[in-house]
Amino acid sequence: MCGILLHYSATDDFSANKFKLTDGETSKYRNLILDVNYQIESSGIISPTFANIAPKVYDRGTDFCSYKALKHVEMFSSVLSLRHPLTRQPYTEKKSRFILQFNGELYNEEIQPEENDVQFAHKLLQENDGDVIKTVHYLDGEFAYCITDVEDHKIYFGKDVLGRKSLLYGLSEDNSELYVTSCLPDNASLLKQYTFHECKPAVVYVYDTKLKHLSEIEQQSLSEDNFHVNADWESNTSRTEEQVNNILDSLQNSLEESIRKRIFTVFPVQKAKANYAILFSGGIDCTLLAAFCALLSIKSDLSPKIDLLNVSFSNLRAGTDPSQTPDRKLAVKSWKHLQAKYASVQFNLIGINITYETYLEHKARITNLMYPKDTVMDLSIAAAFYFASSGYGNIVNPDGSRTSYTSDCKVLLSGLGADELFGGYTRHERVFTGISNQRKRNLKNKPQKDTTHYDVEKDLVPKLRDELQHDLSNLYIRNMARDDRVISCWSKEVRYPYLDMQFVRFSSEKVPLDLKLHYDNASGEITRKYALRLLALKIGLDWVAGEPKRAVQFGARSAKMEMGSSHVKGTDKA
Repeated sequence: MCGILLHYSATDDFSANKFKLTDGETSKYRNLILDVNYQIESSGIISPTFANIAPKVYDRGTDFCSYKALKHVEMFSSVLSLRHPLTRQPYTEKKSRFILQFNGELYNEEIQPEENDVQFAHKLLQENDGDVIKTVHYLDGEFAYCITDVEDHKIYFGKDVLGRKSLLYGLSEDNSELYVTSCLPDNASLLKQYTFHECKPAVVYVYDTKLKHLSEIEQQSLSEDNFHVNADWESNTSRTEEQVNNILDSLQNSLEESIRKRIFTVFPVQKAKANYAILFSGGIDCTLLAAFCALLSIKSDLSPKIDLLNVSFSNLRAGTDPSQTPDRKLAVKSWKHLQAKYASVQFNLIGINITYETYLEHKARITNLMYPKDTVMDLSIAAAFYFASSGYGNIVNPDGSRTSYTSDCKVLLSGLGADELFGGYTRHERVFTGISNQRKRNLKNKPQKDTTHYDVEKDLVPKLRDELQHDLSNLYIRNMARDDRVISCWSKEVRYPYLDMQFVRFSSEKVPLDLKLHYDNASGEITRKYALRLLALKIGLDWVAGEPKRAVQFGARSAKMEMGSSHVKGTDKA
């Protein structure tokens, strides 16, 4: 995981800037950056925007950082090294026309154990004769990039097909100045100087420095043309148990493979107490991840220690103590069951309690990091991820006591994506609410309030299928860039097993619709994420199989933290 910062200016000459950030120990880098910032600001040559952003980019990767200057381009990269060998950025090779700044992880099978993903991407670029579009299309992973072509005088930048990493760009009014960055400045006047935009996923941006023109080239997206949601719907009795079990076996294999790729490629420079952590509410999505991580650890030589990060807020408005939030109670319950079921694996449940005073102390930083997202709901979600990923909390001991503990894991797993793929939201359930209510009133011999005729096959199934197709096509707007910024500021990387492209394709195209949102015509009951609940039962996670969906801001009580905010809407400006 890394930080990217590039600045192009048609009028400035940066070639005289020879600031060296590649020498010295890691602990000295921040002072070196601050020294560079001072020189930049005092010189009056380089935009203060660059100086403002650089320390924030450094926070994303504290293993290495470097400044590189060409005549009209200056770059700054920070590196959080998670795969051997530690590869310095901005990255280039002798006789290469490309300078690569890369953030993220690649899972292409061709990557050798001794090969870094940045090296792999650069090698692929060379093999493709500089065809950036072809190269980016081939990459499998969670990433953002900026590629400077010094021969063709072009700058390419963009994200993966889902937009899982943060990358923004800003242009001056006359298009003569360009910024490409993982972070934004925290100065309001600097933000106004450039119009910053979040990069769209599955788009390669090309800035021609000769023409001062920015163009966009669209790649394969998650549209219906490329990913088609399976509309197969069977009644409660027509699908055999063997057929269901075969689907669940394939689903398990696909999810396990996605998790395996994300936990077996973690080789941090500084060895942590546990190799990775899970953002843990105790619900079905993250508990499934924890269980499969445990199973994979048992099968391999991987460290049998897994940190479970659970955040809870002291919400004055709601009068809630952190130990009594829904997510904390469920996390403790799931942790105890996991520890009993997988006794050879050490699950460290870290309770991260956030006081109202601590929330206020960090609020400005969170607000800056999540920008251009700026609603009350954005703030409540971003705050939960920000504090959870810090790792500062108390480990819960088997006897119920607590010991101060800091999770130093550099890789965090998130359950994001399960709701979109498997029908986990209220809007999915609402498709069948009418017919469900009719059936329940019939069973109770009550008169019908709703006399609408619902045809499951002709009306409801197509509507549900279209809803899930829309969710799939718009996964990128789930604000993963916002979450990436608030998590990565701790020099940590978040990975999404449910959003692995092979898993997304399998769950979309191979898992039938009735195993996502299940409607029981006999009882009128509706079950969201049915396949995941069956999978939980299949591997013995009975206690969590029936747990309802609860949004993080409500489960952790980070929503409407401030007094007098009870009538504030989630869409209001924060």
